[in-house]
Amino acid sequence: MADIVEKVEDYVTSSKISTRLLMDKLSEFLAVERGGIKLYQAALQIVQDREVSQKFREFFEQTKKHEAILTRVIRELGGDPEHLSPGAAMAEKKAKSLLETMTNSDGLNGRAAELNAIENIVIAETKDHADWEMIGKIARRSDNEKIRNVLKPAASEVEPEEDEHLNWTKEQMARLEFEMLSE
Repeated sequence: MADIVEKVEDYVTSSKISTRLLMDKLSEFLAVERGGIKLYQAALQIVQDREVSQKFREFFEQTKKHEAILTRVIRELGGDPEHLSPGAAMAEKKAKSLLETMTNSDGLNGRAAELNAIENIVIAETKDHADWEMIGKIARRSDNEKIRNVLKPAASEVEPEEDEHLNWTKEQMARLEFEMLSE
């Protein structure tokens, strides 16, 4: 319910968005997508559960599409997708750290390594989900018509997929964790 109320408030409230700060934030969001691509690639090498593996292939392809959409959005708003804001540099470090725990699993057995990979995807998707929610919020609240017109269709296309990525992956993590504990 709070989500609906917040979205209604977004449509009746406008804010002046700093283009410079927005471009830095979009740079960060793009780094998160790029990190997500690498995480899915690594997870697909580790995950043995057929259902999770199939869904991760789908999410991997969607994440590549999200990266392309965000790249296009940045260009349409006059930015450089290769610009690395301080937030983007930090997002890259976080993704590298998650990736390292997937590629150097320090003696985890197959099932535990698989769970670790899924947990890392949940962590990454939580941030990614929040990023796209913020893009939607900016699209609804910005007093800048160009920002609204560029961000709104991108958010409308990607947000439902991000909802699925996060919710489905959390459910699978819990399922596999429970199965592992009950063996």
